[in-house]
Amino acid sequence: MLTVAPSCDCLKRALIANALSSISSNRGEENIIVDFSVPATEAFWSLYKGGMKYVEDILDVLPGINPKMLKSFLSNSVLGLKSKKLSEIPLTNIEYLLEILGENYKRVFVVLPDANSGHSCEIIKKSQYVLMPFTSDTVSVQNAIMLASFYNSNISSGFNVLSLKLNLDYEFHSDKILNSNEIFKNGLSAGFSSDIERQILSPKYSYRDKSVEITAVLEKVLEYYDHGSKKAVSAESSFEKYFTDESVYKSLKIKIYGELIEEMKSFADETDEIRLKEIAREKIGAIIKKLELSLPEQISERVFKELCDDVAGLSVIEDFIKDPSVTEIMVNGCNSIYIEKAGQLSKVHAAFPDEKQLRIVIDRIVAQTGRHIDEASPIVDARLKDGSRVNAVIRPIALNGSVLTIRKFLKNKLSVESLISAGSISKEMADFLKTAVILKKNIIISGGTGTGKTTLLNAVSSFIPENERLVTIEDSAELQLQQKHVVRLEGRPKSTEGTGEISIKRLVINALRMRPDRIIVGECRSGEAFDMLQAMNTGHEGSMSTVHANTEADAVSRLVAMVLMSGVDFPERSIISQIASAVHVIVQLTRYCDGSRKISSISCVNKTDDEKIFKISPVFQFNMKGLENGIQKGAFRATGFIPDFMKTASDSGVNADLGIFKC
Repeated sequence: MLTVAPSCDCLKRALIANALSSISSNRGEENIIVDFSVPATEAFWSLYKGGMKYVEDILDVLPGINPKMLKSFLSNSVLGLKSKKLSEIPLTNIEYLLEILGENYKRVFVVLPDANSGHSCEIIKKSQYVLMPFTSDTVSVQNAIMLASFYNSNISSGFNVLSLKLNLDYEFHSDKILNSNEIFKNGLSAGFSSDIERQILSPKYSYRDKSVEITAVLEKVLEYYDHGSKKAVSAESSFEKYFTDESVYKSLKIKIYGELIEEMKSFADETDEIRLKEIAREKIGAIIKKLELSLPEQISERVFKELCDDVAGLSVIEDFIKDPSVTEIMVNGCNSIYIEKAGQLSKVHAAFPDEKQLRIVIDRIVAQTGRHIDEASPIVDARLKDGSRVNAVIRPIALNGSVLTIRKFLKNKLSVESLISAGSISKEMADFLKTAVILKKNIIISGGTGTGKTTLLNAVSSFIPENERLVTIEDSAELQLQQKHVVRLEGRPKSTEGTGEISIKRLVINALRMRPDRIIVGECRSGEAFDMLQAMNTGHEGSMSTVHANTEADAVSRLVAMVLMSGVDFPERSIISQIASAVHVIVQLTRYCDGSRKISSISCVNKTDDEKIFKISPVFQFNMKGLENGIQKGAFRATGFIPDFMKTASDSGVNADLGIFKC
């Protein structure tokens, strides 16, 4: 690449570039002029007799264009600026464009603008030679000297400067000034009268006639160019920097994706995700080869991975699905994705390219569960193969675009020991719950959304003896009981025709006929609470369930409301009496402002003879001490209350350590 520096007016620089290009063409050598001197000025561009193409028109398609297509578009044209200045175009785009041109043309002549921006300095760093033309008047000579000084001060790496003095019709005494500067001592010079300018502009001007002084001098310039050492590409070449720009990468990905979708249509019936990704990878490789795109390795691998995820996986959320530290993924439209880690929500930079791609992913997820989602049925609640819970809502219900929520399934069940280590429960509290489970006390785990109710239920269930028959009932199977004798039942929603529903209430009723020792309901949400209480009160002690409530008292109120939802015509007092008889222990979970989840209290429900019917007695509590460096501080404390069943535990053959109740 030879760069023409702004040491004289832009018209003369353009004339020099034009003449160099013509001489090179006459030798049969492909070359191109890239003129950054001024944005589109038709009168000025007319001096380029081969026509003009614009840099801005190329940049938009450059990520997915191959060298053959680029040369076909440019033919023997000159590249110029349409409306922007050089400094207004991203440097990585300019560097990549010049690098591509340098690989596909024998010579690239670059004309710099008058303003010496950072872009100009970076272009010079990559040039084999910098041609510095200037006229023989004192002002132009002084400008050339100042420009050479500027380059020396602002360009640290070495660069070759070739000065060219254009002698005007009249003489100036500037040689003494020039000879005092090393750059100009061995420079070239040639006459450059107004007649010479007109000759260069004339279509009849012959660049083969070396007897013309300017032609002979420009031939020498090309010889210097040819013998100049090509600049070595740095570790982070413009080639790599260009494709790491997100807007450039997105354009490239869209280009390949459009062709990939066409190629993958014949595999629409393939359901094996691994096989589908293998096919997609082969097709992507073939497309890149067909387009003759040369991509950096890291960009190539990113294209392969992301496009395979797009056509056969879960697109931009695939990595979050695989990340074990991510517990929940929330997609609020194509441009807004949040994840939960360690109890804290954070927005991520990843985004779906558009609403259509998000809908494709939702349809793919829903199809895995055997469900269907469309405008007539715009809400789906389902479970993935790995047990993760999925909720999807689309338009017209979701006003700002499709919403997707995935609560990930924990592959490694948290043990009681790990909960103690995490500070979610104390050892004394764990010992109390173990005793309550062994004594077959009915336990309700209460808490708000995302407080860890199912996680705790999984952990507490590990205390159940191996010789018991357990029946679990859930709307989306999440429980991971470790016992061998477990029957798992899962509800089913209505089909698109409104039939085929299997409710949790129906499953609870059916479980009573399956000779269970204990019934574990993943979550009571509606009328099944009545049947659950009936089971607890009729010989199925030691049963467990969870409810959504913020306090122990709220948990009882929720149970009352859910029993009424079953349609029974009982007085509220009677329902409360049944709850007081059925429920022995309420474990309250709380999610604190630092994202931590803890058992905030364990209470016993005692039936009384007075009008209150029941009394909730806290056994253990978490006493908060405030925030310290953003972390919720506090301590688990026993209240001093000892439940009757703990006092008589030894009568049932269970060793209960009453020391855990010391305040």
